[in-house]
Amino acid sequence: MTKQQALPLGSLLGVVPFLLAGQAWAGETLDPMATSGLSLHQSQSVLQSQSVSQAQVTSVSQLSDVRPTDWAYQALASLVEKYGCIAGYPDGTFRGNRAATRFEMAAALNACLDVVSDRFATKEDLATAQRLAQEFAAELATLRGRVDNLEARTSALEATQFSTTTKLTVDALVAFQAGGASGPIVNPADGITLGASQYNPTVISRVDINLITSFTGEDLLITTLQTGNGGLDSFSAAGIGTGGFINSGAVDYAGVGPAVNLYRLVYEFQPVEDLTIAAGALFFPSDYIDGNSYANDSFQDFSSGFFINNRLTVVFPVDGPGGSGAVVQWNPNQGPFTVRGLYVAASAFNANKNNGPFPGIPGGFFGDPYQGSVELEYADTFGAEEQNSYAVRLQYTNSSTIDIAQNAGGLNFEVSLGQFGFFGRYGYSGATLYGIGSTVDGLGGFDLSSIVPAGTTQNFTAQTWMAGLGYRDLWMEGSLLAAAVGQPFINNLPSAPGVNDSTQTNYELFYRIPVSDNISLTPVFMAVTNANNIANNAPIFQGLVRTTFSF
Repeated sequence: MTKQQALPLGSLLGVVPFLLAGQAWAGETLDPMATSGLSLHQSQSVLQSQSVSQAQVTSVSQLSDVRPTDWAYQALASLVEKYGCIAGYPDGTFRGNRAATRFEMAAALNACLDVVSDRFATKEDLATAQRLAQEFAAELATLRGRVDNLEARTSALEATQFSTTTKLTVDALVAFQAGGASGPIVNPADGITLGASQYNPTVISRVDINLITSFTGEDLLITTLQTGNGGLDSFSAAGIGTGGFINSGAVDYAGVGPAVNLYRLVYEFQPVEDLTIAAGALFFPSDYIDGNSYANDSFQDFSSGFFINNRLTVVFPVDGPGGSGAVVQWNPNQGPFTVRGLYVAASAFNANKNNGPFPGIPGGFFGDPYQGSVELEYADTFGAEEQNSYAVRLQYTNSSTIDIAQNAGGLNFEVSLGQFGFFGRYGYSGATLYGIGSTVDGLGGFDLSSIVPAGTTQNFTAQTWMAGLGYRDLWMEGSLLAAAVGQPFINNLPSAPGVNDSTQTNYELFYRIPVSDNISLTPVFMAVTNANNIANNAPIFQGLVRTTFSF
């Protein structure tokens, strides 16, 4: 006997289930009732006597009733031509559609294994394998021990795991900040003027605990719990971006806590391919629209609430507290074009019908404050090895927020050229302001109560813009250096000395340093001039060192 190539283990294992499936046996089918009374020895004799009448097949083409279109054709070809362990009937047929008994299957499997062992394994092969096993006995024992240890750890993990359907992730942030103004700052929210020395350094913390659940493998239930220490930054103390229609620059993660609250509860699923629907009791418009890979996540990039979203198309009275609603996203053929539509109501939990200061708006799921938005996105890559990318997003928002009704359009863009990128947002709004005679109106820090008296209305236009530059992987992989400038609220509302007589401008610079896969350290510098659109307000500055833990 000449020495043949050894049969691969995977090929041998592939033969077994095929034979046991009863689709590749060419032997004469026995009547199960006729053999049921036979002993095992008698049954084997019958099978052996039948095999005498079978002809050895060396090519699948010799079987007249087997065609290339048959589902098992490739398997038969392999068994016949590669391993030579299939026989046909003397008339040249295979009769693959006839049933086979378990005894026939056992005999066929045994015959095939005999052929395999005779053709592909010799005594020399077995001796070589035995010598190899002895030579590597120590290594094999080590591997066996590692496998046993892994199985034990897996069993322990399965016994104590939190859930078979849910993944737990945590984003925790701690920031130290210090800042202040070079002169007095008027806080319209309480009418108090802060002097240059009336600011404290603070520590700000926020923790998001995310439970990501999938029931089918193609859906997601997102549950987020949030807490913090309630810390504020210097901008918040000065009344910049503390709420209202425009979040004009306060740190986005300030003022959270200390209670543990439900922060997000939304369910996403795909009824058909390329279409995603989300519905939830509590989520945020910015979860789904106005994304930007340079300026959208206060845990990882810009800290300012102004720089992470367009506050004319993602209005703060809805996106700040979050709300209930639904989102539809269509991405045809998973290509570069995506359409998104959403509706979110911030007071959907309120069952007490109350017209309030906005006549005809009853509150609840279909009432004030709410926003409905549509976003069209086109994002693609270009260049050698697709190392460059770009995205353009066009937005439209209709919203009603306590005492402001508006229709707004927005543009969001980003371009990455290798490590370098530039990005920006622009928004334009036609709106109506309903005067309610209070210093704390829908514009928040932009106090217009003295120029839009209670019971009156004022139509106006508003604009917002920001632009920035970024550079990735500077000095170390995973880092991001970025800077941006912008103006949150350019408007044609009436002005008076000390009221809406200038335009606020924001600046921010940060450098994110990846300490490890789970920790990043980010120095941040922020500045605001003409705070709250008041010319007499002195410039205000603050610096932060933000540490983010993600696991």
